[in-house]
Amino acid sequence: MRSMTGYSKLNYEDENYVISMEIKSVNNKNLTTKVKLPYNLNLLENYIRAEIASFISRGSIDFRIEFEDKNENLKSLKYDEDLAKSCMQILNKMEEDFNEKFSNKLDFLVRNFGVISQKDLDTDEEKYKEIISLKLRELLQDFVKTKVEEGNRLRSFFKEQLNILKLKVEEVKKLKPQVVENYRERLLANVNSVKADIDFKEEDILKEILLFSDRVDITEEVSRLESHFKQLEYEFNVDKDSQGKKIEFIFQEIFREFNTMGVKSNMYEISKLVVEGKNELEKMREQIMNIE
Repeated sequence: MRSMTGYSKLNYEDENYVISMEIKSVNNKNLTTKVKLPYNLNLLENYIRAEIASFISRGSIDFRIEFEDKNENLKSLKYDEDLAKSCMQILNKMEEDFNEKFSNKLDFLVRNFGVISQKDLDTDEEKYKEIISLKLRELLQDFVKTKVEEGNRLRSFFKEQLNILKLKVEEVKKLKPQVVENYRERLLANVNSVKADIDFKEEDILKEILLFSDRVDITEEVSRLESHFKQLEYEFNVDKDSQGKKIEFIFQEIFREFNTMGVKSNMYEISKLVVEGKNELEKMREQIMNIE
């Protein structure tokens, strides 16, 4: 079980590179990834996105890299010697032809002919992919570890809450037979109070009790709840992708059964247990939004 909330940072430096990577995530129904790269790594963006997706299935991801190649001074200049010589020859010839001296020929060359310019950036994808791939995997492995740690904390919470729900349903099962018995006693008391005026047949009374028993019977709801609880126990003890969506669906089914039980119940004590169970379930539903 993994939380959708996580964070990891990696700093690395050797004789060739200085690398800083950071990744963080928050809740999201699907996987969305924001990637911020220096321009000399732009060609690796699709690779980085795919690598992140191979580790993470859900969540809103923010990822950034700061990167320096010590062997590639991006601000260094290059000197076009051939162009400079050709331009100088032309300027000298112009001086002869017009009998006029340039006050600063070198300055003129630099400003107007581009004999000195910034080096072209090396954007070869494979040049940096090996080191970026290695460090990205280290970062993602640590990132997943933080998500698992938080997920295990939530796993313990869910198990405790599930035990509470089980106890609520066990109490409901104990009270269930009393619902019909209480109704039978009330019905007989009402019949006895008006018996002098109305002739009641015993079979009519029995039929009414059976009809009531059928209306308030929550045996199926209890059985389905217990089945859902077993499903939750399984989910809380395994680790797999998109686990949060499956558990969220089971929670919806449990909430539906509690609602039906509350409507059918004709006993204050059971209604109270149903409300308490729904409150405990709501606590779980709030937290399941954080499970990947």
